[in-house]
Amino acid sequence: MGISRSVRSLALATSAAVLCAVAPASAAVADDTGAVIAFDGVSSDAGGDGTVSAGQTITGTTDVTFTVHADPDDEPTTAVVSITGSGVYQGTGTVKQTFSLSPGDCLPSCTLHATLDTAATQQFGGSTNGVAAPLVNDGENTIHVEVDSPRPRLVTANSAVTVDNGRPAVTLPDLPGDDAWTDHKPVGLSADGELSLRATATGDNGVSRVRYFSSNSTWPAPADLTAPASGATWTTTLDTSAVRAGLWAGEVYVVAYDEDGRAGSPVRATTLVDHGFTITPKLDTVIHPDETPVMLNYAYPPSLNKAFPSNLNYAYPVSTTVSLDGKAQATTPVGAYTYEGNTDRFFADLGQLPYGAHTLAFDAVDNRGAHGRAALPVTVVSEVTPTWTAGLQDFPVAGSSRTYAATTSAADGVSRAEHWTLDVDGTTFATGSYPARPAGTWKATTPGVHEVTLTIVSQYGDTTVSSVSTRVLAATTTQLTGPAISTYGSRATFTATVAQTGAKPAAGARVSFQYKRAGTTAWKTQVTVTADSTGKASYATTARYNGAWRAVTAAKNLTWASSTSKTLTSRVRAVLTVSKPATTAVHGKPVSYTALSSPYVPGTGLLFQARQKDGTWVTLTRATLTSRGSATAKITFPRAGSRTLRVYRPATADLADTYSSSWTVKVS
Repeated sequence: MGISRSVRSLALATSAAVLCAVAPASAAVADDTGAVIAFDGVSSDAGGDGTVSAGQTITGTTDVTFTVHADPDDEPTTAVVSITGSGVYQGTGTVKQTFSLSPGDCLPSCTLHATLDTAATQQFGGSTNGVAAPLVNDGENTIHVEVDSPRPRLVTANSAVTVDNGRPAVTLPDLPGDDAWTDHKPVGLSADGELSLRATATGDNGVSRVRYFSSNSTWPAPADLTAPASGATWTTTLDTSAVRAGLWAGEVYVVAYDEDGRAGSPVRATTLVDHGFTITPKLDTVIHPDETPVMLNYAYPPSLNKAFPSNLNYAYPVSTTVSLDGKAQATTPVGAYTYEGNTDRFFADLGQLPYGAHTLAFDAVDNRGAHGRAALPVTVVSEVTPTWTAGLQDFPVAGSSRTYAATTSAADGVSRAEHWTLDVDGTTFATGSYPARPAGTWKATTPGVHEVTLTIVSQYGDTTVSSVSTRVLAATTTQLTGPAISTYGSRATFTATVAQTGAKPAAGARVSFQYKRAGTTAWKTQVTVTADSTGKASYATTARYNGAWRAVTAAKNLTWASSTSKTLTSRVRAVLTVSKPATTAVHGKPVSYTALSSPYVPGTGLLFQARQKDGTWVTLTRATLTSRGSATAKITFPRAGSRTLRVYRPATADLADTYSSSWTVKVS
């Protein structure tokens, strides 16, 4: 290589490059655009006069001459001339030469000459494969020049060329093009268990063999394809059943050799190995006939289980067949529950299943035809259905006990209530096991709505829960007070006090005051009164006859129950007076006394009595009431002295014993 400048000559050595003297170039460029690069000539073993033309063909050793124009502000320090592989296969190299420039070398300009070997090769894919791959691929390429100055500033120039070293070329007709990768769904070559490979190989110097190889040591040994009887398509079949699953996107290649044994550019043979996947049904072993769909977890080997968007590049389930005891039950295609790229689960429809013990088999197929299979023994059962037979007939009252009971049945004819529990608001009050039927007694204590729950566990562990709401009414107590004895015609007041459970006043309770006259059997309501905020209700009446009273509190809908007070016996005395009784008398002479009674019944006998020294009373005479309510008696005192008298009306059914006020008589 060589340099020529207008000021002085310079010798420069870099990596077997040769400096060649050429004529001085034009004057320096005094502007701020940096150095200027101009191609002077490109020639190679392909011949030609060295002129530079777009896309000109170069072969083997290629000479490149170019001139760098610079000024003192942009003195170059380095110049690099290169031609790079096209990137078709992994391992593409670069052929280049580098010039180190000293101050003044390119002022005002210098001309550089480089020699590039476009036919250079390198060991590729590992020494065991024996592939000496070209660093520069045949086809369109670019000669690239870079000039760097310390400011820093990098200036480049390119010249399009066509490399033609006569290397054989290979294409894979079954490998998708670049468009297949744009939506993250490349198919690649399928090698799930066996790879059927086709390769089209051509070359100016013929094709002696086509080899399929890998740079990964776990891949099978290199395999030579079989030459075609005619045409250019070579073929082979390779057993990949022992190859780990995954997308071999940068490790598997196909290369063609010409008749002289020269290798062409290896072509990347993106190969997908999918040995299938495992599926795990997420389903209990005891199920109901309509439990559909079932979730299936699936897992590919880690090499096929990539994060988005790579997960869309490989394999995914597309349909699942569910078999019952060996007979296909249902097939679920990709749809609402399965989709491309779903990384861990999908769903399969079980359909309607018969009762009993069965084996469910799941066979899932992915988009490449690989299978995932699983079998699961299941027992198809029905719920144990309870029917309440007791406990729901009416509303219990706080403080009372209520028995709840139920019978059970099962559509499968086998399931039974192996264990059962009865609870109210979460508190258990009865438990039992087969063959005892669900039943229990609960004592209601708190008014309000309560949840009675029957929980049944079958012998298969299947649980059925049935709940009913029960409203507990508050209990009430009614207490009645009033006079035990009254005087005929006077006012008698009776008071009822009503309380509900918890000693809470039953404000607003409707209380009926009922009366039963002595000697009768029928209670008659006299009045109904609303209790005040303290739970009290009162009734005042005129005393007439002996009888009994009671207070009846009416039930309040969904709130409290009715209650009746104890019976209160109320007696009534008649009004009995003596009209102006004489207070003096002479012994041996009769004295008249007239008694008045209210009420009266003609013929009713009245007793006129005198008190003895011992305090007892003795009857002196008897008189009957007339139609005017009076009775007159004559009394003769046998001796002188002081006497105390009274009138006594014996009790009847209607009235109690009645006594008049006593009076004193002095007998002379």
